[in-house]
This record gives sequence, C-alpha cells and structure tokens, in this order.
Amino acid sequence: MAKGLGNNYLLWVESATPGTFTLLKGQQGGKVNRSTSDIDLSTKDNQGYGSSAPGLKTWSIDLTLLPDLPDTLGYTRLESLCNANPLLPFNIQIRKGGQAGAVGDVVFAGSVYGNLDSTDFGQNSGVPVAVKLSGNGAPVTDTYAV
Repeated sequence: MAKGLGNNYLLWVESATPGTFTLLKGQQGGKVNRSTSDIDLSTKDNQGYGSSAPGLKTWSIDLTLLPDLPDTLGYTRLESLCNANPLLPFNIQIRKGGQAGAVGDVVFAGSVYGNLDSTDFGQNSGVPVAVKLSGNGAPVTDTYAV
C-alpha cells in the first residue's frame, strides 16, 4: 500500500498567463483546512440534546515558506497578489509530483484570496513567511488519491 509523502505536495500559483502555474520555491509546510458552520435544528421537543446539520462549507490553506529569492514568478508574484489593493482572487494548485509536478498531478485547486500573515526576522535564522489563502467558492479539484 502506498503512502503519500508531504514533501511531494507543493503549491503552485497561476502566472500572469491564465492557465499557466508556477511553483513557489522554498515551501516548508502546507495545510488545507475545511470546515462548516452548524445549522441549529433544535426545538423544545429535543429534551436535552440539540440537533444540527452542516451549513455552508469553507476552506483555506495555511502555507509556510522560506522564500528562495529571487523568485519573481513564484514568491514575488504571490506577494504582489496578496498585497494588491483592491484585493482580487487568484488561482492556486497543489500538485503531488514534487518540483516536477505536472498538470496531471493536481490534487487540489481553486480560487483564493491571499494574505501574508507574518514574517519572522529572528536572530541566526532564515526569514520564514506565513501565508493564509482563503477559499473563494468551491474548490475546482479536491482529491488526494496517491
């Protein structure tokens, strides 16, 4: 039985050419978060236990980078998209093929709004950047089959 290795899953950002994606260099960690709000279906008849159903789904991606600069097509583009005013959505993909990931390796894709959450200028360390990508509608692809 095959196991997926996190090192092989990397995030790609759509370039200025629609449909073309560029690998972000220096990725350290990434996490896709999914959640729903609750719809309360409880009434007085429930007598002690509430009842609920899942509401609207939301998703986001937490990404940690140690940017490998210069990376004008990857990190610099991401930085520009996250700092745009007004903020506009952009497309991302997560590919399972490592740095050589191809279009056929896409396991997650969708439209996001981005925010550079933090940059750490620690003594005797690299300069990591934490990025939050908030889903803009349903993901286009959401399957992690290895």
